[in-house]
Amino acid sequence: MSSPGRVRVGFLLQGQAAETGTPRVSALTQEIIAGLVGRDVLVDLLVPENGLLDLADVRPRHDLYVLKSETPLALSLAGALTVAGGAVVNSFRSCSLTRDKIAATAVLAAAGVPVPPSWATGQPALLRPLLAEGPMWLKPQRGRGGTGVRRATEPSALHAEDALADAYGLPLPLFAQREVPSGGQDLKVFVAGEEVWAVSRPFPARTLQEKAGRPAPLPSDVRAAALACGRALGLELYGVDFLAAGDRFYVVDVNAFPGYKGVADAPRVLADYLYWRAMSARHGSEG
Repeated sequence: MSSPGRVRVGFLLQGQAAETGTPRVSALTQEIIAGLVGRDVLVDLLVPENGLLDLADVRPRHDLYVLKSETPLALSLAGALTVAGGAVVNSFRSCSLTRDKIAATAVLAAAGVPVPPSWATGQPALLRPLLAEGPMWLKPQRGRGGTGVRRATEPSALHAEDALADAYGLPLPLFAQREVPSGGQDLKVFVAGEEVWAVSRPFPARTLQEKAGRPAPLPSDVRAAALACGRALGLELYGVDFLAAGDRFYVVDVNAFPGYKGVADAPRVLADYLYWRAMSARHGSEG
């Protein structure tokens, strides 16, 4: 917790380039920061990789930390700050869990959230019998933004080289999900606390206009499923990707602190939420 005085919020961000050290600040983040500054909040932009951290001196110096970076060092710092009593949004635990698609999918399934049939393995050949039953999507365990995602339709699409290894030679898992019916639309649901918005866009989205999508009605059962994702993973600010066909829907991805594209009111609501969280933390309540 910071010392008395102005409320302080630190944004943990990624850097643009090692030689410049400039924080990577999205348009959404800029608007959120402007909203906080308008409330007389002192905001610091922190890129952990650009400084030399004295690990014996890691302690909270802000009322609230906003974890926007997904780098290993940022996550490590968020974890250490949490143990030292700092308030972090989204939490270190929830971000670490959500980034691991295998763990997150297992947690969501156990919580009763509708997810496609999903499997994990270190042996590509074990997926071949499943592919014989229909197309599947292969996804990186910690992927984001669709990078590395591919559709497999035939058992022959799986090769030995799909069994990747990490720096220590240990096998990296393959994460596979059964392709589920959809009407060619991706329903993205964005959540900030109890505020929930829905945006519809083509799947897959290719152009900037398609990625922005358009506001969409939010069925009550989809809203309930989105909030259940947040409870299961411990998230406060997050997005959930749904594929729907008729009255059936499936959660195919969850992201901590997404870009809230297509939600005009998001910057104001997010600034309000983070201000409330900072004030709650300052006064000893986690809300």
